[in-house]
Amino acid sequence: MAKTNFQERLVKIKDAVVKEDEGTEEEPVVRKTLWLVLEDVESGAIFQSPLSLDDIQEITGMTRQLQGRELYKFATDLRSRTEPIKLIVDLNNSEVSADMIRKEEGN
Repeated sequence: MAKTNFQERLVKIKDAVVKEDEGTEEEPVVRKTLWLVLEDVESGAIFQSPLSLDDIQEITGMTRQLQGRELYKFATDLRSRTEPIKLIVDLNNSEVSADMIRKEEGN
């Protein structure tokens, strides 16, 4: 198992895409996920962060989940962001969990 190497890094949002999972025949529920693609400003390393609607609501402090066009507009606004953000990432893992983002937002 690889060791963790957590460091605070400046990352830019390279992409934010809404993906839909239609579920299965047994559970035909459509679930939307916001996939963030983040790039380390200094090293160019790429990280991904899949966020559920619950994750987005909790991270942003919204009183309800984003729906329909609101979610797509939110993704567009994130893609348009030009300033980097500070985030603690594991340099040995390309996935940034929602919990890691929550912890950073709390600081």
